[in-house]
Amino acid sequence: MSWINRPLIVECLRELSDRAAQQRLWLSTGHGDVSSFTEAIEQLFTDSGLDGELQKRTTGLGVRAEDTLMKLRDAARHVDRAAPRDKLIESAEMQRVRELAAASLRAIEGGT
Repeated sequence: MSWINRPLIVECLRELSDRAAQQRLWLSTGHGDVSSFTEAIEQLFTDSGLDGELQKRTTGLGVRAEDTLMKLRDAARHVDRAAPRDKLIESAEMQRVRELAAASLRAIEGGT
C-alpha cells in the first residue's frame, strides 16, 4: 500500500456530503474559507494520493469504502462544473455526490 492522506480524504468527504458547508464555502465572496466543487474533488482524489491507490484497490480503507469511492468518482463526472454554483449545489447530480460522499465517510469511519 502506498501513502494516502487519510485526514484530507475525510475532510473532503465531509465537505462533499454537507449541503450547508457547500453553500458556505462554494458561495463565499472571498472572505474567510473558500472552496469549490472542483477543488474538493481534486483534493479528494488527486492531492490525497487516493486516485492511484483506488484504481489498484490498495487504499487500505476497506472494500466497502473503495466501492463507494469509485461510485463517487463516477458520479462526480456527471456534475456540471460550469453551472452556476448555486445551481450546481441544488442539482440532482450533486445530491447523488452528497449521498455517496456520506456513504464513503461512514465506510471509512466504520473501517469496513
